[in-house]
Amino acid sequence: MLELWDLNQPTIPSRSTLYHLDLASIGTASAESLTGYITRLAESHSVYPGVLMEREIAPLVAKQYAGANLHTIYSHTCALNGTGVMASDLVQALNKLTGHNRLHLLTMLSWSKVLPSRALMRSTRAWCPKCYEEQRVNGYEIYEPLLWTLNVVKICPIHQQLLCSRCPHCHQSNLPLAWRSRTGHCFKCEKWLGSSSPSSSEYKDLAETELEWLVWTANAVGELIAAAPVLENEISKERVANGLSNCAKHFSEGNIAKFSRLIQTPTNTVWLWCNGKNLPQLDALVRLCFCLRISVLELLTQDVIEITDSSVRLLPKSCQQRKHRAAIKLVNHEQVRSQLEKVLLDHKLPPPSLEATARDLGYHRETLNRNFKDLCRAISTQYDQYERVRYLNSVDKCCEEVRQVVLRLNSQGVYPSEARVSEHLTKPGHLRHKKVRGVLQETRKSLGLKK
Repeated sequence: MLELWDLNQPTIPSRSTLYHLDLASIGTASAESLTGYITRLAESHSVYPGVLMEREIAPLVAKQYAGANLHTIYSHTCALNGTGVMASDLVQALNKLTGHNRLHLLTMLSWSKVLPSRALMRSTRAWCPKCYEEQRVNGYEIYEPLLWTLNVVKICPIHQQLLCSRCPHCHQSNLPLAWRSRTGHCFKCEKWLGSSSPSSSEYKDLAETELEWLVWTANAVGELIAAAPVLENEISKERVANGLSNCAKHFSEGNIAKFSRLIQTPTNTVWLWCNGKNLPQLDALVRLCFCLRISVLELLTQDVIEITDSSVRLLPKSCQQRKHRAAIKLVNHEQVRSQLEKVLLDHKLPPPSLEATARDLGYHRETLNRNFKDLCRAISTQYDQYERVRYLNSVDKCCEEVRQVVLRLNSQGVYPSEARVSEHLTKPGHLRHKKVRGVLQETRKSLGLKK
């Protein structure tokens, strides 16, 4: 029997610019975050996230706010996992570069119509050391869940351990995405953040009611993340308002004032929610649903909310809104003056900033400034002078580093462009300094290379 040959040209799928990495744990409460995905994507291409963002993504996000240039959005990288335009622009660019069409599931964009962006995302990175360690030991893909990036989530629901926000080695906080971000590592000291040993933030240090609240909150928000890929009903502001109005009818016969007391929220705020004038922020939404024992997911997606228990539970004291101002702390002028003078004469390196000094003494910086203006100015000047010298030394070091990198690249037959040189620098941001750029140009000129 003769073999039949198919002479038609096979269909070859289009190739993506960047690797089509699998998305971690989509459809579960542990779904990956977009900033974490970018870090993994950069690692797979053997470049820093900052280089990937600047070279490949930034040209596709041509916005005034420089939506993909880490040098200009360092303090706003938390928004890349959120519900706003920065997240949507980045998702569109990455979908095009990787060939994906579901990268919005790594953000909270699915809930943008019903969740205000204010106070939604955590401004600094947070993580569970035990999750990292288990991923590493078991050989799983190490990644950062979207759940950790939300401001309202304070605990790991799996290990019932408070999330960490400072590196245990250098004690510095990390941004959600930085130039040298690396999954599971501190981007400042580059040490591993995972640990299987008990930490000081374990659940045993929490009161029972506090633990119940924190775990319930993490699980409730995790349900939203898990449900994002399979949302069927239209999510709208009106559905949230109707749901809250129905809750008011069930728990307080429609009496908004009584309902607001039950959920420990100002009456005017609740009235605006029930009438569709405002949307509750995620933290307020979670508090409300916890008190009423209802599902956050059902409130946002269902016309009819199943209420199985009509009893209302109270929030832990730490979560209740404070109605009174904190008591004014009196200043012991003689004692504080002596402590400030001691800070000045201590000659400690590095010298503390005024902010750190105020924190150590237990006062607000403005309080010290108001009562001890001269001493505070001297402390600030001492700190600024030290930082200035440290910065200039760092620039000088970078100049020498640039010189060596240019020579090395040239000896390898590679043109030492600014982008290539920045990849090899300890602090690539210094290339913006006039002196460093001058060294780059002079070195290239000495080698007979064009600018």
